[in-house]
This record gives sequence, structure tokens and C-alpha cells, in this order.
Amino acid sequence: MIWFIVTVVFTYVLYYIFIIRKYDSKGNRIVKTKKNGKKKEIDQARYPSEVELFIYKYKVDIKKVNFRAMLKLIGLVCSIDVSIIVTVASLIKTDNIYIQLGVGALLVIPVIFISFGLLGRVFKKKGLTKNV
Repeated sequence: MIWFIVTVVFTYVLYYIFIIRKYDSKGNRIVKTKKNGKKKEIDQARYPSEVELFIYKYKVDIKKVNFRAMLKLIGLVCSIDVSIIVTVASLIKTDNIYIQLGVGALLVIPVIFISFGLLGRVFKKKGLTKNV
């Protein structure tokens, strides 16, 4: 149980540092200026890939939702997914590391589909999706 909690906290902190703090509440990327007053050019996608897939699949209305809060929720869900996979793979008692990696690889897709499906239902129930 401690291993699970430590993994959740560690992965969420990493997600927060590298993803969440780079966006504001409207979904605009925060660009820091250099000392000479010119803005840095960004050569990256508009949103992180898991966020784009979540918005596309569940038709989330960006105008209704606080983007930064959505990023925090998705970050929490992703960190819980990683923790579940790591915990289950580490509970397998074997000397062969490839078996643990195989079990972890097999768990990735179902765990992500289930967790994002539940999060999508929450967004739909709150009325944060487009009426299509």
C-alpha cells in the first residue's frame, strides 16, 4: 500500500512539474519571456496527447471547463493508472523481469480505457461535454 501511494505522489508531482504548470485555466500555454523582452517560440503540440485524446473521444467542451483543473484530474488519473500497473507487476513473485514487464504491458491499455471511461462519464454527468 505504501508503494502504491509513493508511486501516485511521485508520478503526479512529475506530471505537475512538466505538464500542468505550463498551462493557464483557459488552455493557453504560459510562455516565459527572455531577458531581452522577446517571447520564446514554442515548437510543440497545443495540448498533451492524453488531453487531446480525452477531449476528442468524450467531446469535452473547452469553453465550459477550467482547463487547468481538467489537467489536474487527468494527471491524477494517469498517476493512479501508472501506480496500479507498477503495483500489480511488482506483486508477481518471479525472478524473470520479462514476465513482470509483459504483465505490465498487457495491463496498460485496459487500465487506461477503464479509467478514462470513468472520467469521461463524470464529465458527461456534470454537463461539460458538447451536445452532439
